Amino acid sequence: MRAGTHGSPRRPRYGHNVAMKPLLTFGLALGVSGALLGTGQSVASADELAPAAETTTSVECLTTIPDIGPSTWAQLKRKSSQAIIVRGYGKRSDQNTTELWQRTGGCWSQVDSWWGLNGFKGWHRTPWTGSLRSPAGVFSLTSTGGRKPNPATSMPYHHGPKYWEKGGYKIHYPKQIYNYVIAINYNRYNKKVPRSTKQPSSSTGSGYWFHQRGLGSTRGCVSMKKKQLVKTLQWMKPEQKPQVIMGPEKWLAR
Repeated sequence: MRAGTHGSPRRPRYGHNVAMKPLLTFGLALGVSGALLGTGQSVASADELAPAAETTTSVECLTTIPDIGPSTWAQLKRKSSQAIIVRGYGKRSDQNTTELWQRTGGCWSQVDSWWGLNGFKGWHRTPWTGSLRSPAGVFSLTSTGGRKPNPATSMPYHHGPKYWEKGGYKIHYPKQIYNYVIAINYNRYNKKVPRSTKQPSSSTGSGYWFHQRGLGSTRGCVSMKKKQLVKTLQWMKPEQKPQVIMGPEKWLAR
């Protein structure tokens, strides 16, 4: 793995549910002075005795995810209710903001976001083996796995504790980055385990994953902290057809 220059982490453009803009409607209770009776007492009017109107809050329903353009959005499957957005900082940047989005009742809301790393040389729509670039586009997510046992994900999980040469995820690097992985369905057979080396086309790269952050930028995968990866795995649900939209921000906005 080749290390890239991290620089100062950029703050995520969207905080937790920051896209949800509250629209407040305030009700005011108006009272008038009571009439003076012969006894000198002041009696409250009916309006004063009525309970104050409750403050109501309405939330904007996002039918699409912010800053995802129509061409990109059209590639997202309609049945998908979970989306991971990887917003690259530039075509040649190895840094990104990774976001988790959930659709409920037809409305999208952001679950979480964090700073992440991707390919050392940035992005390409058809990266080749050794290009050190991450694939840009919209891809389904159907398979997960790793060196460690299932971390309580309901996604199909392949436990491979053996060394890489024997079909597992254990490697000889100083730090284990394949404890948990999520396969990105770019040039791969979707029903195969992440560790499978079979690929539909030999003219482009394969074996792109979400995995734990190592010593620097990646050879094409997307990396994050271990706790973030575990949270993502536990959040993903196969029945909600999770997908990933990934690439430079300008490309995603098309």
